[in-house]
Amino acid sequence: MIADESNKSHHHIEQWLEARGALKCHRQLVIISGRKSFCEQKRAVFTDYFVNSHIHALGTAMTVLPGSFPLKQATQLLGKTCLLGVYDAFDGFRPSALLALAGTIAQNGLLVICTPSLDIWHQYHEETTNHYLSFGQTIQCSPFRQYFADQFNANCDIALIEENGQCRLPSPRPAPIKPTAPDPFASLDQKTVFDALAVPEETGFSLLTADRGRGKSTLLGILAAHWLLAGKSVRICSRFPDSVTAIFDGIGRYSSRLTITQDKKVNHKQHSIAWLPVDHPDLVNDTKAILIIDEAANLPIPTLKILCSLHSRVILSSTLRGYEGTGRGFITRFIPWLRRQNTDTDILTLSSPCRWAEDDPVELFLNQALQLDSPTVDESTFNENPNNKDNGDTLTDIDVTFLTNKTPETFRDALALLMTAHYQTSVDELVRLCDAPDTHTIIATLHGKVIGVLNVQLEGGELLSPLGNEIASGKRRVNGHMSAQAMSLFLADPAVANYRYCRINRIAIDYSYRRNGFATHLLNTLKHWLSDKAIDAVTTSFGTTATLVNFWLNCGFYPVKAGLKQDASSGEYSLLMWRPVSTRAIAKKPLVNARFAQEIGLHPDTSTFGKLHAWNMQEPENNIDNNAALFDCNMTILQQVATGQRQIQHARGSVAWLIAYVNKTNIKMPENSSKALTSLTDFIAHCDSLTDFIQQYGLTGRKQAYAFASSQLAHVLNSNKLYAES
Repeated sequence: MIADESNKSHHHIEQWLEARGALKCHRQLVIISGRKSFCEQKRAVFTDYFVNSHIHALGTAMTVLPGSFPLKQATQLLGKTCLLGVYDAFDGFRPSALLALAGTIAQNGLLVICTPSLDIWHQYHEETTNHYLSFGQTIQCSPFRQYFADQFNANCDIALIEENGQCRLPSPRPAPIKPTAPDPFASLDQKTVFDALAVPEETGFSLLTADRGRGKSTLLGILAAHWLLAGKSVRICSRFPDSVTAIFDGIGRYSSRLTITQDKKVNHKQHSIAWLPVDHPDLVNDTKAILIIDEAANLPIPTLKILCSLHSRVILSSTLRGYEGTGRGFITRFIPWLRRQNTDTDILTLSSPCRWAEDDPVELFLNQALQLDSPTVDESTFNENPNNKDNGDTLTDIDVTFLTNKTPETFRDALALLMTAHYQTSVDELVRLCDAPDTHTIIATLHGKVIGVLNVQLEGGELLSPLGNEIASGKRRVNGHMSAQAMSLFLADPAVANYRYCRINRIAIDYSYRRNGFATHLLNTLKHWLSDKAIDAVTTSFGTTATLVNFWLNCGFYPVKAGLKQDASSGEYSLLMWRPVSTRAIAKKPLVNARFAQEIGLHPDTSTFGKLHAWNMQEPENNIDNNAALFDCNMTILQQVATGQRQIQHARGSVAWLIAYVNKTNIKMPENSSKALTSLTDFIAHCDSLTDFIQQYGLTGRKQAYAFASSQLAHVLNSNKLYAES
């Protein structure tokens, strides 16, 4: 009987697929829900039907389909097209990955999502849940997945195939006929933007934005071919070579006379089109060519700035909404920088879909369910400075509340504000906001409008006690608990990992209301709420700018540690700051300040951190050079480096302290230890650019340089004279 029912279901699905295939339909969302074996069985009906078409798949918890990508590699789908996309929600339900897959599916195609039974999906333990859960945390119920299960059940336009016997297959919906566009364009939008960019200007920047499926990559190929035939060379760069397939398709659409080689090149007379990886030397040397940067928000901002600084004519294209790499940093950090370089920067947008029809039900559903249908990108977000208006509103007019009903709908306005204001926010933030334990969100509303959001994470505590020694030495790093681990590692103190921290994960104020005290008001609300929570310290981490540093200093926070590498999303160095609250945390403040002075004095970006270093050194309690706590802290850090537990490049302040300590105390060291100290002095002098150090000591590269410096440190630390003088 069960086999008969299954066969009937298979036949019903096959008939439905045939009916859809006979029409030019809208895309369709299909949910297959049940045990893995059931989902695999039903999914096979779809993959068998589309066996001769392109199929993309994300997730590897079920049987792996040919060409499947892990969820974390979803960006490799950029620029691809298919008729069937399969998403494995047993692996994990990540909105950004789902959107990336959905964007590849063409008209008449299907997006199939395989889930556990919808009635228990909210209790299912995903195989990759640790992307938003901190170490030691578990969740019994996911409000985020419960919300989507309800959405799938309630929306009759979604096909639903369940193990309990339900097989809801909506009648095929023919898609409306698109307005005819002249060849080689797929939409009138493409033709309009082409006309605006067709003349191959010698200088200038242009930014082409669009949601997925609008044909921006194909248009770039059409433009590249047009420029080539007009006597211009074109260079195309992107993160992944496969992502520019649509660009070269566009070249072929424009002219069949142009031959595309296997290495993604097109030659015409003395000019050419060529794809190059972002680190290719020709991108630096051949700066007269028109440069196209595809999916620009998926590249590190420092790389984008270098490329734009070198080339006089640059076309950037990117998706700005939903999931795209470092998209928010691209909007809030890079575009303002670009406009400073050229005030006449063109910003052009494609609105009409090419890959599917207008009013596509899959796109409409995902945008609505993921709260992406509210505007998050407009001209105001491209400006660095807010245009505040004095409208007479005061702090007493603001309503401040904690969000307790954690569903995506609750966070709609808060998420829109966070995505506009914060460079690291993506649609995946919804999962953390809804599901992560010990996450709390405060919103500020004015006249019914959300104008401020503060999101915090409580972390640390006795949960980390068994791992304290490994965390403090850098031997172990667990998921989450970022402040607890950073503070413990910075002070080489296992006990500090057990402190309870309130980490400010996000804070955002609407552009029109900034610099009016509203952010401070939110922080004061948080301070009052934490008064009975036994918190040791409040922390925050952000991309360093003078404005932000001054804000946090004025709020009573102190600098702790600056990152040594620029963040890909912002092009800025991160800075960890804290406000100690408990007696034991306040007692650590002089040591933290002294350690900050050690490390920041050697930071590669003196222009950013020089003033902060000077401010820190003015604190009278920071002069603890001879303090036993500082001596013990530095010696512990150095011993960890010498024994291979900690990397020497992240202990440069302690190495410099050791050199100064030996010289200041006039310790007479053995000859081999003295030579080792000289080597360490050379290492510190060149630690930001090791080329000269490597040549001086006959080393082969950076890795060997670090190993050599660590061995020299071990020689110095093994000197009995050092400990005798201490």
